[in-house]
This record gives sequence, C-alpha cells and structure tokens, in this order.
Amino acid sequence: MNKKIVSIVLALSLLLPVTANAGFLKTMVESWGFTFTITASDTLDLFGALADDIGEMADRILVMADKIVATEQLMADMVVQLAEINAGIATLNTTSTVPTVLINSDVLTITSGVAPTFTISDLPTEYVVYVSSTLIMSTTTTSLIIHNNDELQAQWFELEALSTNGNIYIAVKSINANTISSLSNVLTFNIL
Repeated sequence: MNKKIVSIVLALSLLLPVTANAGFLKTMVESWGFTFTITASDTLDLFGALADDIGEMADRILVMADKIVATEQLMADMVVQLAEINAGIATLNTTSTVPTVLINSDVLTITSGVAPTFTISDLPTEYVVYVSSTLIMSTTTTSLIIHNNDELQAQWFELEALSTNGNIYIAVKSINANTISSLSNVLTFNIL
C-alpha cells in the first residue's frame, strides 16, 4: 500500500511543474509527519491506560492473596476440629469456662531435638499443641493432638522446623471429658 502511495506521489511530481512539485511534496511530508505524531501520541496514551489497568490488577491480586491466606487458616482450623471429632475427643460448640494456662518450667532455652517441658494448669489427659514461628499464632502454625510428653518428643522434630531465628512459640488447648478449652497463653522458647 505504501509503495503505491509513494509511486503515485512520484508520478504526480514528474507531471507537475518543478515549483509546484516542491510545494506538493512539502505538504505531503508535513501531512505524514503530523499523522505519525498523532499516532505516536495515541499509542503513548494507550500505554498509560494499560499501565493503570496493570496497577489496578496488581491491587486486586493482593486482595485475592489475602483472602486465600484467610481461607487456608480457616481450612486448617477445620481440619484440626475434624481430627478431634474423628478421634472422639471433641464435642462441637463445647468449650471450657476455665482458661488453660501454660506454666513454664523456668527454662527459656532448649536444646535442638529436645521437646520443651511445661505444665498445663488443668492437667488434661490430652491436649492440642499449637507451635508457631510467630507470636501471633497465625499463618505458620501447626497443631497436633498430644497425649503425653513422649508423644510430644516424638513429634518435636517436625514442630522444631517451624522455629524462626532460633525462637519457637507454643500454646495449647486442653481436652478434658470431651471439653476443649480456649487457647492458652503463649510460651516462647529459644532453641540452641
């Protein structure tokens, strides 16, 4: 198409007088330059709009990521509750009115590979231990049903992997007669 236009312009320039040819060619070149300028400007505007759309999409992706994390937390809690129900150690919608308190053995530093020792205030026969890499007990929390200290020691290798910068955070929910307490206070241990 462009070759046809150029050949038409050249043919016309040969047929017209020299002075007219110069003016005609000048007008054609200026017209094409103006058209290319408008096209480039429109393209830049489109790129700007595209960048804005990408920014909005990134914001929406962040919101979706937050919703995914919240859903994962809810699903993890549900799995723990289902495991408790399956094991026959939980009753739905039943919680203890007495708060559970973890009492530290006055040892804030533990050796790697050795589970910490602590006392649970209501001396339950079993409990759910929550181990986290953060004090908040949120996204990186693992929970296990534990019946005695030997069982905690057997599972400790997996739980210890959650430590961050040598610190690990532990809380429990005690289980007595199919009654589950609320989450206890959180103890912090330094792992060497």
